Amino acid sequence: MYQGQSFQVVSRGQFAELIFDDQNDAVNTLRKSAVEDLQAAIAVLSQSDAKGLIIRSGKGLFSAGADVKAFRALFADGEVAISGYLEWVHSVYNSLEDLAMPKVAIINGVAAGGGVELSMLAEYRIATADVKISLPEVKLGIMPGWGGMTRLPRIIGLDTSLQWLTTGKNFRADKALEHHFVDGVIDAKADPIAEAEAVLVSCIEGDFDWAARQTEKKSALGLSQFELSMSINVARGMVAKVAGKHYPAPSIMLDTIEKAAYCCREDALSIERAGIVKCVQSGVADALVSVFISDMTVKAKTKKLAKAAEATKELGVIGAGIMGGGIAYVTADKGMDVVMKDINKAGINLGLSEANKLLVKQVAKGRKTPLAMGETLNRIQPTLHNNALESCDLIIEAVVENPVIKQKVLSELESVAPNAVIASNTSTLMITGLAKAMQKPENFCGIHFFNPVPNMPLVEVIRGENTSEETITKAVKYVEQLGKTPIVVNDCAGFLVNRCLTPYFLAFNKLIVDGGNIPAIDKVMSKGFGWPMGPAHLLDVIGLDTAAHCIDVMDEAFPGRMSKPEINVIQRFVDNKFLGQKNAQGFYAHTPDRRGRIKPSASEESNALINSLCSSNNEDFDAETITLRMMLPMMFEAIRCLDEGVIASAEEADIAMIYGTGFPPFRGGLFYYMDKLGLDKLMAAADQFSHLGELYQAPKGLIERANNNQKFYV
Repeated sequence: MYQGQSFQVVSRGQFAELIFDDQNDAVNTLRKSAVEDLQAAIAVLSQSDAKGLIIRSGKGLFSAGADVKAFRALFADGEVAISGYLEWVHSVYNSLEDLAMPKVAIINGVAAGGGVELSMLAEYRIATADVKISLPEVKLGIMPGWGGMTRLPRIIGLDTSLQWLTTGKNFRADKALEHHFVDGVIDAKADPIAEAEAVLVSCIEGDFDWAARQTEKKSALGLSQFELSMSINVARGMVAKVAGKHYPAPSIMLDTIEKAAYCCREDALSIERAGIVKCVQSGVADALVSVFISDMTVKAKTKKLAKAAEATKELGVIGAGIMGGGIAYVTADKGMDVVMKDINKAGINLGLSEANKLLVKQVAKGRKTPLAMGETLNRIQPTLHNNALESCDLIIEAVVENPVIKQKVLSELESVAPNAVIASNTSTLMITGLAKAMQKPENFCGIHFFNPVPNMPLVEVIRGENTSEETITKAVKYVEQLGKTPIVVNDCAGFLVNRCLTPYFLAFNKLIVDGGNIPAIDKVMSKGFGWPMGPAHLLDVIGLDTAAHCIDVMDEAFPGRMSKPEINVIQRFVDNKFLGQKNAQGFYAHTPDRRGRIKPSASEESNALINSLCSSNNEDFDAETITLRMMLPMMFEAIRCLDEGVIASAEEADIAMIYGTGFPPFRGGLFYYMDKLGLDKLMAAADQFSHLGELYQAPKGLIERANNNQKFYV
């Protein structure tokens, strides 16, 4: 009946099938050309004599939704273009919904965003048992804009729809059925098309009132004003707590639903379009879409690199401390065998205890059975001897951050397992320097995990001067096996993340020496800028001794720009045994609350130490000054890393900083943020704060880009 590039219409006796099957892509994506194709297919259906319609996919998944890569161009075109595009999509979707015949959608595999909204046009939905359904738009700073905001509350009820819309979660078949989004779940042995036909037959024979369902989707919500207000207000409280002021989309969603609750479909869709425009105008949507696209770019690069390497079967971990135990746990948890080696039983016990503690938490939360916990622990072989490492194809050294000790260990490992890829989990020491102790430096790289290992998604894979491409692909493949994000960086002191964090900490040191108030600085950088925690709190969590060591390394690598400050507050805290959260005393005192959670509070001892070092800690710096003084050194160092080739692209750097440091995603990443701030403003800020030292001197790459009116993102 109709054959397009994305949609086909096939006659099936008294019924018709609308099949979504993109001929040019492995995934069904609702890009503009697909919607145009759908429009043509609907025109054919409207002239047919079909008595019912089956809407299904011709692929292993239903639809991944709209083409996110096209969003930023549409956002840039402004309100009129956005509203016009959405109005056209709404007209196409409405014309399918309005066909005078019962419709059944078969949802299989994965359905997301616009694909889920497509399924809502049917009066009945049935799902395969393996399905995952989501409306993830809130994670992109927007909301479902192809009719989802209007139809979902009318299909599954207001309260349940608010859960779907404001969280963007994936729902499996059982939950979709429980929430009445789907009307049935198809057994793996059953024929989905036959099941859909049976529903259509029941509609024709009058057993199912499909017309009533169609009418319900076009009508006002059947709620009293009290019920509506109660649901919306409860949701507002939850949204304010979870999303906060920096992520406006959930709040705009609630406004949209409240305004449209008593409207007919056309008026509700108009309000929906206005809500989308408001989300875009906040600027957060463009930033989050940029993060999404950058993440997809990184994943594609990872997939390409990993494809060239064999999977790791057996991993060796040297140094069974907190880090070593964490690495052993995440590796064994993904089904790989692990040999965990230390020089004494106390170290082995610490590593096993760390792995056991992490597994116990999984069991307590119901995420793992006791049997699965035992199986994971059984994959970890503790040992005090090197010979157990002979069968490992990848070995990670995670001993103390001392180059002499590390080089001795690495040399031993190479003699024990000469054919294995060997990596160091160093956080600051250059891979090229460590490799001097090795006979085959081409088999050596850095694999830098962040603490806590199970929770942090980023892993830096560091290429030394002599590291082979085969070694890099092996490391990337291993990190991919863990389900984490590998970012390949070229060797330098601190690599990317710690090299950029150190200037941030040095800026904080300078700010408090100049009289900045620590709680005020932390509040500006967390509540204001959006970091998960302020710099003082972050230093306490990392460990002030760890930060002091990092500053020492960077002082040696980049003298002048990152020289240790004359008044080194961080080192003075370490000298006084104020190490942070690890010994309950740092910039803050760290004590457990009634639920056992460690909470920071003001510390008289810390304040006294600060007062002895600085003339005052009550200087009234405004929020913009604090933000610029804290962020400029980090941004300038990131530019140097990009221009020196430490990191290959702005996209990879932004993902690394978001995943590795918690840089606020709503700001789009460090380089995206610089683009939005404006390179001219960065130059002006560099001039304003040039008296503070080399950290605030604009790098050559910034000067050239500003002069040429260039950006980091094309």
